[in-house]
Amino acid sequence: MRRLTLAALLLTAACGGGAQAPPFRAVADTKLLMADVVERQAQIVWDAVGTIVTAEGTQEIRPKSDEDWMKVKAAAVNLTEAGNLLMIAPRAQDGDRWMKNVQRMMAESEKLMASADRRDPQQIFDQGAELYESCVNCHTQYMPAIKDLYR
Repeated sequence: MRRLTLAALLLTAACGGGAQAPPFRAVADTKLLMADVVERQAQIVWDAVGTIVTAEGTQEIRPKSDEDWMKVKAAAVNLTEAGNLLMIAPRAQDGDRWMKNVQRMMAESEKLMASADRRDPQQIFDQGAELYESCVNCHTQYMPAIKDLYR
């Protein structure tokens, strides 16, 4: 019994000495992460559902197969996880607006995941619009080229 208690104390001391930060190293800057991950994944969501009206008629764009729905869900998962990367230094711009914007993007992406599971094209469309709004809101605050347009 004494050995078990001693072993438990040693294990607790070894594991509880304070959590060290993981050996995180940002490889892509914010601009590259946005272009190569966030924008590409968001475009999959935005292209998944829509309506095209021409003189020849109306074309409804919807995911048709299990694979199509899995692509939409995977894009939403990637967007959600990319949000975590955007909240880590050196990408995090500040602890207030930046974090709120990223958390909104993540929340919309999580809703998209659930809508893809339900195979609900209207919710994909509506939440895709909310995702777009969250992107525009952040870009108008932090992206210099867009920020300058609204001065």
